[in-house]
Amino acid sequence: MAASGRPAPYDGIWTGRARRSDEQLRRNKEWLAPASASVVSSVVSFPLDSLKSRLQTLRERVSMPRLAAQIIREEGLRGLYRGLPLPLLTITINRTVSINVLDSIKRILISEPSADSLHGNPTANSPWIKARFGFFSRDSAQDIAATSLIAGATSGVVQCVLGAPFELVKTRRQLEFDIYKASHPGISATSSTQAHTSVRHPRNHSLPRSAIGMSATAPISHPNPGPALPKAHPVFVPPTTRQAVREIVNKAGYRGLYTGWRLQLPRDIMGSALYFAVYDVFRYQLGFRYSTSGVNSGFSDGLVQGDVPEWARGWLPKGVIPFVSGSAAGIMSWVVIYPIDTLRIKAQMRALSNQEPLTPWVQLMRLVRGTKEANPKPLSMGIFRLYQGLGVSSARTMLTHGAWWTIYDWVKAWIESQPFERAAFTIEAK
Repeated sequence: MAASGRPAPYDGIWTGRARRSDEQLRRNKEWLAPASASVVSSVVSFPLDSLKSRLQTLRERVSMPRLAAQIIREEGLRGLYRGLPLPLLTITINRTVSINVLDSIKRILISEPSADSLHGNPTANSPWIKARFGFFSRDSAQDIAATSLIAGATSGVVQCVLGAPFELVKTRRQLEFDIYKASHPGISATSSTQAHTSVRHPRNHSLPRSAIGMSATAPISHPNPGPALPKAHPVFVPPTTRQAVREIVNKAGYRGLYTGWRLQLPRDIMGSALYFAVYDVFRYQLGFRYSTSGVNSGFSDGLVQGDVPEWARGWLPKGVIPFVSGSAAGIMSWVVIYPIDTLRIKAQMRALSNQEPLTPWVQLMRLVRGTKEANPKPLSMGIFRLYQGLGVSSARTMLTHGAWWTIYDWVKAWIESQPFERAAFTIEAK
């Protein structure tokens, strides 16, 4: 006992409670770490994702700064964050589930059938499927790449199944004014300005919202009308997320929420497989190894960052390795799947604006060679059209995935440091 009559610091009531809290954190670490990383990275990168989606649908070449300035001028700063709440929730859930699926498949593929542990880890079984194949158990870049390709492709299927409806709604919210203009082909510059004005100041008009968020056929009256204006189109009032979902369901049923899934499925499978393979091989080449201490629990905890290789010590601090690896993996995978994503965005926009659907091949030919068969566009121009918006997408990818893995590693390390017990010890030691 201490001189004051209180228990010793590590026997106090606060320390006991802190230990239980730390244990709860450790048990749920594989869910808390990816969820925390997803929330922060999504908020930071969402404006770039919104710009990327708009650039993919434009027919003319527009720079990213010019487009961003136009959106802010016409829709306000909130236009860059239009539709954020739903993706923030769904991306967090989707990534958290997919990263746990990824780790589970890795356990199955790496664990030896006759072994009691994975590289000294006594809890190597998948929490969902108690199977051990041991196909890729060697400590080599080849086995790590093969494991990550298979596990990443499986995770991509899960991402598509869970995320396709929310990806569609996010696209609907990000491109709602572009969809409005596509569904009103005769819209003039004046009515376009009126529509944008209603986006910024919807309360200036006493206009009831319809189920699809586009209403009001009466023109706006002004005290000094000035020159005669062209015939007004319905003023655009942006729908809420709930109204956007209701519009899709009313139009095509719940199956309509999976509009574009035939393009999203190969995108997610290819992208996820390549992404995790590149990331894991990058980390392996930069000193990421399996721990043999046997004291950690969970698959990811068996991986620890060792010393930076000699060839990179002079210019690569250990703390930025997650950011560099995540950014490289994101860019390399996105370059491969970007044309597929462009076709997906185009297909969804046509469906949402009530335009005639096109097969992926026809849409691809329209993008690459143009709509005039007698005067096709140069092939180089068509390829550029497929990759329009890749620059802003690369910036978004670097920021998103670099930040995601940095925060993910930091949160897991913070949980392992027993934060509540350390705080309780500080309090009770006083």
